[in-house]
Amino acid sequence: MKSQRLIYSLSCPFINQIHYIGKSTQGMIRPLQHLSNSHSEKIQEWVNELKNIGHAPIVNVLEYVPLEEDLDGRERYWIQRELDKNSLLLNSCLVTPLLISNDLDKLLGNGEGMEYLKIANFVKQRRKQIGLDQREFAEKAGVALTVIRKMEQGKTNLNLNGVLQILKMFGCTLDVTKLNK
Repeated sequence: MKSQRLIYSLSCPFINQIHYIGKSTQGMIRPLQHLSNSHSEKIQEWVNELKNIGHAPIVNVLEYVPLEEDLDGRERYWIQRELDKNSLLLNSCLVTPLLISNDLDKLLGNGEGMEYLKIANFVKQRRKQIGLDQREFAEKAGVALTVIRKMEQGKTNLNLNGVLQILKMFGCTLDVTKLNK
């Protein structure tokens, strides 16, 4: 019989990229709870958006962990492994996402406040060029529809991970090191 202690992932059903890694001491009970009532607000929003379009995250067992091994340590290992692959995870316990504040325009440049709007316009134009509406693009990017809407409206109260995930769809990123002036 397999160990009930395991490390699992939740992946986007469209691009098959891992968006969450967790641990369980109850076999598949814990992973499957995310599909109906997740303990994480970010994961719940993502799952609800997928449900609205008739889909759900893919739940995979990454590893069964024997009793003599450190379950927390194995979870950290898998999270770091995904981060090293530039995966954008929704984990809140070990990965603390950066929140973009209303002062984003000051962080991005010369204080004129136009840089974030340039990013918003870039995303909107590129999305339209590839012929996707906001919902379709959100599905393919693996982010909630509200993230796409907020971004294209030029709102700055977005999670940096969401922004990076959207930009990644076009092969782009933000160089966070340049933001630290």
